[in-house]
Amino acid sequence: MKTTPTSHLDNLVSAFNHEGDIFDAGCDESDIDSYKSKCKKLIPYKPVCVVKNWMWWDLEVTEEESNVLKQNGQHASLIKADTVIDDEAMRFRPGDWVRSSPLVSFTENCIFETQNTVYLLVGKGSRKTISLDTAISFF
Repeated sequence: MKTTPTSHLDNLVSAFNHEGDIFDAGCDESDIDSYKSKCKKLIPYKPVCVVKNWMWWDLEVTEEESNVLKQNGQHASLIKADTVIDDEAMRFRPGDWVRSSPLVSFTENCIFETQNTVYLLVGKGSRKTISLDTAISFF
């Protein structure tokens, strides 16, 4: 039987349970419709996934991993949200949790774009640095 090292388990628990630093981004819940319209104007070809109770994860990556991300037009950051409010692509149901793929761009202090999706961040969130291995454990 394969066992998981305690440090890896500790990292997984920390990623999900420890708050991180307050990150002053995200739109007000009353502005969701307005920002969804902005998303459609700015990035009309990608579905919008509206999330709250979110955390911005800055990934600890090697220089080589960072270069690969950059070559793909991405940055070493993800969003992990505990609550999906709405997902236009219907991949997630309201109340589900989600972990994004890497950041492509961040605009309007609440629009987190990835390669395939635009995440609209609602409410205040937090931010922390985690290892790449820990982040990809959440698929």
